[in-house]
Amino acid sequence: MVFNIHNLNPCSRLKLLVALCALSLLGCSRSEETGQCNAAPQVPVRQVVIIGIDGLRADAISPALTPFLFQLAESRGLAWGKIDVSNGRTQHTYSAPGWISVLTTSWASEHGIVDNKSAGPVKVPTVFERVQGRKSDSRSIIITSWRPLYDLVEGRLRALPAMHHAGFFRENDAAIEQEVLTTWQACQPDLAFIHFDAVDKAGHDGSFDPSDSGYASAVRETDSRMRRLWEKAFSAPSAHGEMPQRLIIFASDHGGIGNNHGRYSDAERWAPVLAISPSGYPAVNISRLVDIGQVSLDFVQLEGGRLQ
Repeated sequence: MVFNIHNLNPCSRLKLLVALCALSLLGCSRSEETGQCNAAPQVPVRQVVIIGIDGLRADAISPALTPFLFQLAESRGLAWGKIDVSNGRTQHTYSAPGWISVLTTSWASEHGIVDNKSAGPVKVPTVFERVQGRKSDSRSIIITSWRPLYDLVEGRLRALPAMHHAGFFRENDAAIEQEVLTTWQACQPDLAFIHFDAVDKAGHDGSFDPSDSGYASAVRETDSRMRRLWEKAFSAPSAHGEMPQRLIIFASDHGGIGNNHGRYSDAERWAPVLAISPSGYPAVNISRLVDIGQVSLDFVQLEGGRLQ
């Protein structure tokens, strides 16, 4: 049957148009992207993927809650580390300053994002800019469902000349997983930051506690998501059969206590981290939150010396 809007009376037609407009606006608010990440003529020799699991407490990494992530480390002869995301109780344990510290290799005192209400701009270059400045044909992407992070990063990058970078704002972790399996696989960027938010949301809805049923369920679901992405993307060759040397870093930005975070309790300021280096590459040492971005830059460098 063919539906014709003109068969409706004026009142019904108006209601339908309003509903369609609302749906359109809702869709735009949940899915947005900037820039482009087109595949380079050749897949890069080295790639870095930083996987951010927002709100994952250090004590949530366990055989019971994260069987895949726990076994992934064990199979490589590694152990999950713990880092103090508060920089010795000098930086609030909020997501915005935490992730911007990862993506700028600097603390809030330098980059200027002190809490989740900080509007920016970010005062120092991001790792995306620094990679592109050293390697003009590099590709990079950020994928997140958290609007403040998307706006802070892309707000800075929009002011730059055209570069091979894309930002993706998606509705939830399921949509982010799909973006990895399409855009990331097709683009094969030198550097990617992929941010998952379901664990943090569960903590705010219930409690940042591995014994809380909602939080535990979100952690298990995220672990399953990591397994799928590892098997289908991060340990798999590119579409053309190449297998780059990949550094995969799993990290969190904070823990939590009760249904909140931001201060300096041990449950809030200690977060888990794991770096999986490719075969033959030395183990990566990450002892501070800002080390994550720096080791990423060091790994994708073209020649000897550190990216500045």
